[in-house]
Amino acid sequence: MKRSWSTGSDIFVELLVRAGIERAFAVTGGAVMDFVDALEASPGLELQCFQTEQGAAWAAMGYTQVTGKLCAVTATSGPGATNFITPLSDALRDNIPLLVVTGQVARSARNTDAFQEIDITVIAASVAKKVVYLERMEDAADVLADAIRVAFDGRPGPVLIDFPKDLQQQACAPLPPRAPAVAKAKPRPMASGLEEVVASLRHAERPVIIAGRGVVIAEARSELLALLEAAPIPVVHTLPGKAALSSTHPHCHGMIGMHGFYVPNWIVDNADLVISLGSRFDDRITGDTKRFAPNARRLIHFDIAQEQVQKVMPERKLGVVGHLKETLGAFTALLEGKGLRFTQWHERIAAVREEYPSTYKVQPGTLQAQLVLEQLNAAVRAHRAKSGQRVIFTTEVGSHQMWASQYLELQPGDEFLTSSGLGCMGSGLPLALGAQIANPDALVICIAGDGSLRFSEAELETAWERALPVKVVLFNNDGYGIVRMWNNHFYEGRTTGVIKQVKQWTTLARGNGFTDGHVDRVESPGALRGVLDRAVAHRGPHFLEMVTPYEDCLPLIPSGKSFKEIML
Repeated sequence: MKRSWSTGSDIFVELLVRAGIERAFAVTGGAVMDFVDALEASPGLELQCFQTEQGAAWAAMGYTQVTGKLCAVTATSGPGATNFITPLSDALRDNIPLLVVTGQVARSARNTDAFQEIDITVIAASVAKKVVYLERMEDAADVLADAIRVAFDGRPGPVLIDFPKDLQQQACAPLPPRAPAVAKAKPRPMASGLEEVVASLRHAERPVIIAGRGVVIAEARSELLALLEAAPIPVVHTLPGKAALSSTHPHCHGMIGMHGFYVPNWIVDNADLVISLGSRFDDRITGDTKRFAPNARRLIHFDIAQEQVQKVMPERKLGVVGHLKETLGAFTALLEGKGLRFTQWHERIAAVREEYPSTYKVQPGTLQAQLVLEQLNAAVRAHRAKSGQRVIFTTEVGSHQMWASQYLELQPGDEFLTSSGLGCMGSGLPLALGAQIANPDALVICIAGDGSLRFSEAELETAWERALPVKVVLFNNDGYGIVRMWNNHFYEGRTTGVIKQVKQWTTLARGNGFTDGHVDRVESPGALRGVLDRAVAHRGPHFLEMVTPYEDCLPLIPSGKSFKEIML
């Protein structure tokens, strides 16, 4: 018989639904069981349980990046809550909205060292935009509304609400029929200074655009295309900004920074004007800031937050602060009819590309990671021509991540999700699961390394259990590739903790439910294309182990150095 009263958990779930949240990801536990039960019972949203708290949070981040919608993620108090700290930090650094609801011991047990009690609001305060301990159910609507507003306001990021167990169980009157208002982010005024940017560009002979993840977050990819029609400026991208412009666009020259190819780094080094669109100017891009873009008279920094403009090289910058979709559109409007072509600059870049092609040293007969990615591009192109599927790539973290950004071919509308600012191993597989849940019809491919996948392998069970057709392409080069390279070049060749040769990956996949038709192991180039074609066409989960040799992940600009020290 339907009860005439509601619990605090019921009320909170109804508030989530009324706020437009359609999904919740969870790992259950003692201090959150009531809330998880209410999530499961709600007809207004879908609940998916994961194997790890980190996996649930990264999946929520993948879901949000694909849909633009917030997904709630929850786990119990104590160790469940503290396991959220790494993905919270990742979401803050990479500007991804994330709503975390942690279970907490009853209010009467607060500050008594109760079982699994920990003050997560104190611990999470430095890695979230807002943290709140929910004191009363009467405050829940306002607390949730403000948390959602903060998650999306300005530079997006994570928020956390700590939900005591006695409030979850508390008997409450049902909510009134009308939905509570959810506070919207305050509109930000249009930035000034665009005329000065236009003047700088008109006087430039060798401009370059650095496309960051902000282009994607602001949904400004079409505005970037319009800008390139008005002013055909060479574009390079950051690691997380790979999806800002398709790889096949004639003005896209690839990734810059520590593992960027020679040509895009050369372009920045020789540019007389640098225009950054939603990039942080982080150290993996700039290297030695005193020698970054030495020929540029000005660095133009488009960003939504003034404090971000001020963090790195503020003395060289002209900041354009505002929502990128609006500022980029206004900038393009001011450039219409100015006749900017930069012909000699494009010709010079083409000549450098002839001398320093963006490629790798081929080892004949060897299953190199770069070859796998080239063949994966071909398999995806052929499959897309038949199916018309949207394609979403995610990566784990390591050398495979750098090769993916170098060699993966993205078409307009494709997505590339990766942990960049924090560089979290274990993030790529759950990001892929969340993206697949967000878009069941998409072709979702997770590029992984055998070092990094060790941190998320438990979520293979989630992929199989939920029949999520994610394709995991694992590069097995016996351990931590980039750390091994640094050891070889900068730490006297030491091998401490980096070589790992024991794990049987296909056996592991089968142990998580994958049957023989869903698992492949490739050791030589001859079998590669057929396996890739079958996997991308397969409408079920698929695990592919690529047995690749260890090799240095090049190019490399050593940490703290400049383009002049690039290793090819």
